[in-house]
Amino acid sequence: MAIVKFKDFSWTYQGYKKPTLRNINLSVKEGEFLGVIGRVGSGRSTFCMTMLGLIPHFFPGRIKGELVVDGLSVEESSIAELSTRVGLIFQSPDTQLTGAGTTVEEELAFGLENLGVPQKEMNKRVKKMVKLIGLESFRNRSPFELSGGQQQKVAIASVLIMQPRILVLDEPTAQLDPLGTSQVFDLIKKLAKKGITIILNTQKINYLAEFADRVAILNKNKLVKVDKARKILTDVKLLRRNGIIPSVYTQLSEQLIKEGLYKGSLCLTLGDAKKMIKKVVKK
Repeated sequence: MAIVKFKDFSWTYQGYKKPTLRNINLSVKEGEFLGVIGRVGSGRSTFCMTMLGLIPHFFPGRIKGELVVDGLSVEESSIAELSTRVGLIFQSPDTQLTGAGTTVEEELAFGLENLGVPQKEMNKRVKKMVKLIGLESFRNRSPFELSGGQQQKVAIASVLIMQPRILVLDEPTAQLDPLGTSQVFDLIKKLAKKGITIILNTQKINYLAEFADRVAILNKNKLVKVDKARKILTDVKLLRRNGIIPSVYTQLSEQLIKEGLYKGSLCLTLGDAKKMIKKVVKK
């Protein structure tokens, strides 16, 4: 059953003539991991903001069609209502860390306090979240003393602690170094295994290939194609036609095939590449 459904959905920002999202038709099943990729300016961030209702309730503009999230019409429901179903993570943790608490634990508890969650339940959830993000030894530190990757993990946990059914991540590692990126994707991988519905907008295909069920390509404000992750991410002609660089493993196998050193299918993950190299070396 679809937990997110776009039907002939278009969005035009106020003051603009052309839509930023045009005639989107897409269903996301409960528990699915959907990757979203595309060139800069393709409408991916706008796509992410629609599901929490920031569009149309915060950013003014014009909607056509329909978007239903966990049974709620985005156009007819408030951001407050939608936020009980959807959690949205932005590029920079600085935009989501409230600073309301002086420690990681207090930061995580802030949203629960606003909802009037009983202290016992609050402590239980905070303890669980600190363990999930692997920051037990940092729980009494200020979030602003942590590394970028650790801060983003706290930002994700501050959303997860509200127990949304859907987690939307808009380029969550765009401003992080390789270590921070790895830390955040390790956490996302854990969440995927727990069955949370995840919609991830990212350019980092090497990571996305590891655990996405399907991948959607946006280009020129339209949904170009959505299919199984491996099928999309190894279609190098499709990717390049839409301004997307294939994974380094796909490019490596593509080059070895061209040089006649490898006769298998294109690689997508590190595991694929290791198997390919073994075959090439044996020759």
